[in-house]
Amino acid sequence: MKNNFLKFLVTALVSTTLFSCIEKLDPIEVVRDGKVLVINQGNYSEQSASISLYDETTKQIQNRVYETANGISIGATIVSGTIGADKEAILVCNNPDKIIFIDAKTGKDKGTTITEGLASPRNVVITSDFIYITNWDYDHIVNSMGFWEFNKSYIAVYNATTKALIKKVPAGTDAEGLALYGNKLFVAVKEGVRVFDISKTDMPVLATIRDAGTTGSAKHLTFDRTLKIWASFPEKGVVQIDPAALTVSAVVAVPVDFMDGYITTDATGSNILTYNTTFDANYNPEKASLYSVNVQTKAVKTLYEGTYFYGVGVSPLSGDIFTAEVSFTSNSILKVVAPDGTLRNSATAGIGTCRYLFF
Repeated sequence: MKNNFLKFLVTALVSTTLFSCIEKLDPIEVVRDGKVLVINQGNYSEQSASISLYDETTKQIQNRVYETANGISIGATIVSGTIGADKEAILVCNNPDKIIFIDAKTGKDKGTTITEGLASPRNVVITSDFIYITNWDYDHIVNSMGFWEFNKSYIAVYNATTKALIKKVPAGTDAEGLALYGNKLFVAVKEGVRVFDISKTDMPVLATIRDAGTTGSAKHLTFDRTLKIWASFPEKGVVQIDPAALTVSAVVAVPVDFMDGYITTDATGSNILTYNTTFDANYNPEKASLYSVNVQTKAVKTLYEGTYFYGVGVSPLSGDIFTAEVSFTSNSILKVVAPDGTLRNSATAGIGTCRYLFF
């Protein structure tokens, strides 16, 4: 079941066809090595980001693989990433803003770094032809609560082969996560989930989706086994969206990390996973929890608890869940958790462990 969902999802993401009859899609084979590229965000002011490589078979971890392969540090903060064709890892970096392309297996830099057209880049999705990157931009306003809002955020579009900047498309406020469904690009923004038609040169907005009773910004997006899209709204929980009808299907109240709001899907596509950390009056972490939301029943369950989580990932191969007891001043402790919430393994990673790229 895990493999069928994975093949089905990859087919959906790379297709350029709208799915009125998605059950007719033919799954494509995905070969997995059981390797996990662990993104250690680092401390923003210190540019201390690094990459670790975890082997699901041996349960061993290699730290600072970029430094080992290239003889220099990344020299930035890594905020997100993805794995593309031929196991090429795409790393989204701030301070300075750049997109780095490396061989996921070796950590070797491919020398095709993007810097043009970036202003606080956030997240990336790719097709065979294009790279789409959300950017906050630098202009901002201060809202009534004293938080910055980046109201001129945009999508930077690049040629996937040449890495040349093609255009910038205004996205709304605080553009974050992205998801591709046929010729629709879904982008999480403060206004909701904004949908762009990427088959048109100017990428017109088809809709901005949000539930009337859901406040706050959309943060991140993921697919379930039926190819419904789920969006995180930290002030409420998670929202299920029908990507064909462009309507909200369900709203589930569940704790979601307020600052990051990252969510993902389990290996079967049956549960949406999120996490949250609570803090005391001095902003010291008190308790962290991983949660699952059943796609069918909408039931919420606590899977695993700790002190301070800052991300979650799921292996398509083993179904294991990855998180970390995070630190932004010293090494984080990677936690590998079975689907039933049992701790399988712990390992020392880097500073600010936050994302997990599987290949």
